[in-house]
Amino acid sequence: MVITEPILTISVAAQLLNVHPRTIMLYERKKLFTPFRTKTQRRMFSGKDLENLQFIKFLAQQEGINLKGVKVVLEAISITEKSGINLKSMLFPDFKAEKFF
Repeated sequence: MVITEPILTISVAAQLLNVHPRTIMLYERKKLFTPFRTKTQRRMFSGKDLENLQFIKFLAQQEGINLKGVKVVLEAISITEKSGINLKSMLFPDFKAEKFF
C-alpha cells in the first residue's frame, strides 16, 4: 500500500530520489505533477508522489524522453487508465518504483 498522505519536504523527497530539489521544481513548473502545498505554500510529498516522480525521472533519464514528451506520455497513461488499460506497464515494463516506506 502506498502512503498518500503528504509527509515529506522537497529536500527529503529529492534526497530519496537522488535528484536536486530544483529538478523537482522543474517537473512541477512543466506541469508534470502538482505537489500538495501547505497553508504557507510549502511543498509536501507522499509515497504516491515519490512513485510518480520516479516514473518521470525514469522517462527523462533512462528512456531519454524530453519533458514535453514526458507530459504527453503521462497524459496518454492517464486517459487509458480511465478505460482500465495499464499503458504504463505495457509500454515501460522495465520500470519498477522503489518503495521508500
